[in-house]
Amino acid sequence: MKLLRFSLFPLLLLISASVGFIIAALTLGRYSPNMLLELVSGDTPQDRIRTYLRAIQAQDRPAALTAWTLPAASSDDYPPLNERRDRITDELLARQITGFTIFEPQWWGTCCDPGVTSLARNAGGARVRVQVIDTQGNPWGYFFDVFVPAPYFGDAEGNQYRHWLLRDVYPPADLPLYWPLWYTGAVHSP
Repeated sequence: MKLLRFSLFPLLLLISASVGFIIAALTLGRYSPNMLLELVSGDTPQDRIRTYLRAIQAQDRPAALTAWTLPAASSDDYPPLNERRDRITDELLARQITGFTIFEPQWWGTCCDPGVTSLARNAGGARVRVQVIDTQGNPWGYFFDVFVPAPYFGDAEGNQYRHWLLRDVYPPADLPLYWPLWYTGAVHSP
């Protein structure tokens, strides 16, 4: 019995620390309770990026194209974005990606006062810098724009659950096509 008591202590300590972290994060106001639901359900900007890049690593072009959601019912509404989607997907498939690093998002408010925001809970968009590594070990940089389907009001909506969609992928030399609003030329921390 004594051994069982001591083996549970680390687990209880981990649970207590996790609960404390969640409470502190919510208390500081940077995150919302629904962000925890997004994390648990696998519906974050980083999850959308991982889904696309894992399809690229698996050389599964149809799955990669499915992971990159065009904003309209018809791709005819966004011809340059549709062309970019095909071109970048084919480019990444040809590079035969062996690994990738997803950096911290630059959060974007998409309603009322659109622009970069420091509060992830109010964001309806995320611009994320990603580095991919090809089979020769060469690094390649890309920006990934992941947004919710409609303007997100943040706190005004009571922190409703967001459904994230991969909307645009482009190298640093290119400009965003989906969300060009107030583009600064670089992803930076707010």
